Amino acid sequence: MEIVVMISQTLLYVCFAVLAGSFILLLVPSKYRPELKISKRLLLVSAATLPVFAFIPVLDITLFIAPRLGFVEALKIVLTTYTVGTAWDFTLLGSIILVLVIVFARSTETSSLTILGAILTFGLMVTIAWSSHVSTIRPAVGITSHFIHLAAVSIWVGILLIVGWCSANHKNWLAYLSWFSIVAFGCLFATGFSGLLLMDTMVDGYTDSWMVNYGQGLFIKHLFLLPVVFYALVNGFIVKYKITKDAAFNPIPWIRVEGIILFVIFVITAIFSLQAPPHGNYLTADAVSPLFRLFHDGVITAKSTIGFVVNVNTVSLFFISILFFGLMLLSFFKRASIIVSFVFSCLFVMSVYLMFMVTVVIR
Repeated sequence: MEIVVMISQTLLYVCFAVLAGSFILLLVPSKYRPELKISKRLLLVSAATLPVFAFIPVLDITLFIAPRLGFVEALKIVLTTYTVGTAWDFTLLGSIILVLVIVFARSTETSSLTILGAILTFGLMVTIAWSSHVSTIRPAVGITSHFIHLAAVSIWVGILLIVGWCSANHKNWLAYLSWFSIVAFGCLFATGFSGLLLMDTMVDGYTDSWMVNYGQGLFIKHLFLLPVVFYALVNGFIVKYKITKDAAFNPIPWIRVEGIILFVIFVITAIFSLQAPPHGNYLTADAVSPLFRLFHDGVITAKSTIGFVVNVNTVSLFFISILFFGLMLLSFFKRASIIVSFVFSCLFVMSVYLMFMVTVVIR
């Protein structure tokens, strides 16, 4: 069931990204963005499947208590008394309204559809934030920080996905970059700020959390932000320079690479969000991450902490990571395929991850 929940959460994030990105881009005047072909079916499928994917965690809890009460009674209790169930009730209601808006909207009502659709989409994000684990620890801070985090990432990723895969051309690209660069860095700041609030609530000691699955996932997620920032800078500055020198230069592949890496972050988030957060007395022998055990198989107790010692392997992996970073940059100037660029990005992240893991010592 865990795999099903992971997949559903990943697709849930994708639905929010598609909806948020589409509605925001439809609000932008056509002269400030490339020509887009956003399918009404895409919006409809995203809105219709959103409550389905959001229901999977509810089903997971229901199945857990069903053997004692029966499935129907367990489902009734979860939907009426559990926070995750009550929040899903509002998710379902909001999704139904959003589907009806999309279905019955006419082409002449695009502005009304866009405004109402955006309001409903961000309202649905609130219901997801309400059902999150962090909201049960610190309700006000938890819901607010989770909503800001989800909204910022959905806007950023959504615009990238829609522009990257629904653009008919790269017309008006400089005008598009003039506002999207600001939006992207604003979303990066909001994501970082809200992420710090979430970590302050969920994580007791960032580096020490690497010893458990949640901390490993969080660390890997943060490492993937490095190539994201790299491609954001490439798309925001180098691409702009390239287009001013060569109007035929096609920037869309680099938008797609950035979007793909952000999708990977979605997947990682869905995976580690199901793990027990490192909060309270979390560190036991059974709780230690198998991934962390690959590098450190010594005795780990509840009092263990992580330190760092630079060694030959650290230096070697540092230079290897610099090499892969250089290859990422070279792939841009050589106009390599997005697959090649993505592979170099993953190898860069892997080398940085290994560099830190071999530097860690248990104290």
